[in-house]
This record gives sequence, structure tokens and C-alpha cells, in this order.
Amino acid sequence: MLKESILLPGLCLVLLAGCQGAGPDARKAATRGQAIYAKECAHCHGAGGEGGGLAVPASGVTPPGLVTLAARNGGVFPYEDVRRFVMGVARAEDKDAAMPEFASVGLRHVYPKGGADGEVLEGDFEDLLSYLEAIQG
Repeated sequence: MLKESILLPGLCLVLLAGCQGAGPDARKAATRGQAIYAKECAHCHGAGGEGGGLAVPASGVTPPGLVTLAARNGGVFPYEDVRRFVMGVARAEDKDAAMPEFASVGLRHVYPKGGADGEVLEGDFEDLLSYLEAIQG
């Protein structure tokens, strides 16, 4: 009986903690992701992810808005699909895609000197995806 009286309130606290929204770590990741987005993505996808950034006239391609990714996926942010596209996996499947393969070209504006030996840092992409998930309308 004592075991149940301790376990039940503990379980409730864990469940309630999950309902409180994004914690400090998630907010920090999204903030870092926003900075990465501003340097690497906004030029094509717009400052707020609405699509049609400054590069559109030069490229001739209108990049899609990113604030409606979840809405276009039944209300769920398509985390793994977005990851695959940003990292270039999906591009390999669609040779006509105008999206750079960030897994191979890196984050040129975030690391103009090629930081991390020119390799893309996985944490950077996690933060970018956290930001994209946070801006869903």
C-alpha cells in the first residue's frame, strides 16, 4: 500500500511536467535554431519561414513556406521527413530539388571558416529542427 501511495503521485508529477510546454533546454535549442535559420534558410524561405525569401527572383524557384509543415501533415510536425530533406537524403531521391544538401555543403554562413573540420554538427540540425517545429502555425 505504501508503494502505491508513493508511485501514483510520482507518476502524476511526471505526467504533469510533460504538459508544461517546452522547458529551458527546448527553448534554448529553438533559439539557437532560429539563429541558424536566419543565417542559412531565411534567404530562400523568408525571415519567418513563410516562403519566398530574397533569393527567389535570382533562383527562379519559390521555396515553400515552412510554418505550415505540420498543417500539411495532419497537424503533426514531420520531423524525420524534414531532417531527411535538410540533410540531403530526400534530394538524392529528387534530383530537381533546389534545396542545398547541407550534409555535404555544411552550414556555410554559421561556420564561414568551415568549423568542425567542415563537418556538419548534428546538434546544429537538431536545433534547426526544434526551431522549425516551434514556428508551426
